[in-house]
Amino acid sequence: MKKSIILLGCAVLLTISACSKDDKTKDQPATSEAKAENEKNESSKPAASNEKKEAEETTAANNEENTSEENAANEEQTEEEKNYLTSHHQFVASELTNLSEKEVSKLWGKPIRTEEIKFRYSGTTDFVPAVVHYYQNEKYAVTFVEGKAARLVYSVIDEEIIFDDDDKTKALELAGLPTDVEETTDTDTAVVWNDIGGVYEVTMFSKGDFADYLYIILDESYK
Repeated sequence: MKKSIILLGCAVLLTISACSKDDKTKDQPATSEAKAENEKNESSKPAASNEKKEAEETTAANNEENTSEENAANEEQTEEEKNYLTSHHQFVASELTNLSEKEVSKLWGKPIRTEEIKFRYSGTTDFVPAVVHYYQNEKYAVTFVEGKAARLVYSVIDEEIIFDDDDKTKALELAGLPTDVEETTDTDTAVVWNDIGGVYEVTMFSKGDFADYLYIILDESYK
């Protein structure tokens, strides 16, 4: 009887052990698949990250290339816009727009005298501080509004330019402005051009038979 009980116990233990082994074996593939899947996901993360990085670098390179092309186009357009300049120009009026007092002094030296004034923007009733600096024996007089070059008076009387249709445009040439632009207004003592050579307005006044000076509004903001 005792022997039978022992044999029965061994049989039960063997059965339990076999079941436990089967369960463990069943769990193993699932665990391995999960591990493999995790490894696959982990390995794909750097690849996705690299792809994203490469895409960002490509986009940045394209943007940089586009910007370079735009800058080159703008520079080319600027050169084309100034193809009217000749070797006789003494300065380029449009390049003075919004320059500071210090920057203008680099062009024409220190002003020989200064006049403080008030400036009223067109369409307003408010006056703001302004100053007029005179350069090179008053050949140039620049009005600075809130520190920026806004208007210019350029004396050409010493050039002895006859104030007639054939000769007066030489004054425009000296100021780095085109000479083949139609006048807005033409009288016996003054000629007006609008939107010429990158500036808002140019008025040429006469003194006797000669051109006297150009009154140049550099930007529409200062009309």
